[in-house]
Amino acid sequence: MADGNGPTAGQAPQSEPAKPAETSAADEQPAQVNGFNGRLPLRHEVANGSGGTMSEIVFREPTAADIERVGNPVMLEFLADGRWKPVFDTRVMTAMLATLAKVPPSTIRAMHPRDWQNAAYLLANFFLPDM
Repeated sequence: MADGNGPTAGQAPQSEPAKPAETSAADEQPAQVNGFNGRLPLRHEVANGSGGTMSEIVFREPTAADIERVGNPVMLEFLADGRWKPVFDTRVMTAMLATLAKVPPSTIRAMHPRDWQNAAYLLANFFLPDM
């Protein structure tokens, strides 16, 4: 039933006029892709390579140039039943993590093993094909 304020049967509702976008501190952060913000809190502080320590490490998104320069840190292992699983090349992944965090490899090597694994899985999808 139409009352003069809403759409009648068969009509699409009128859209509100677009409001100008407001900027905030969140707009100044790097854009997130599929929820990726690159931040990983660490269990233990590690040396940052500049004389200080860090309790969080921040990775930028990798590029094809990073893969060309460092190598692909994630390979696929195909299982007998047709499924596949990712397998990390640990040396290449350590080099990639260092590159993406702009820290020396010694910083990555000093991370707690679970932090290293969490970092590797944080970035793994960038190195896998769409299936």
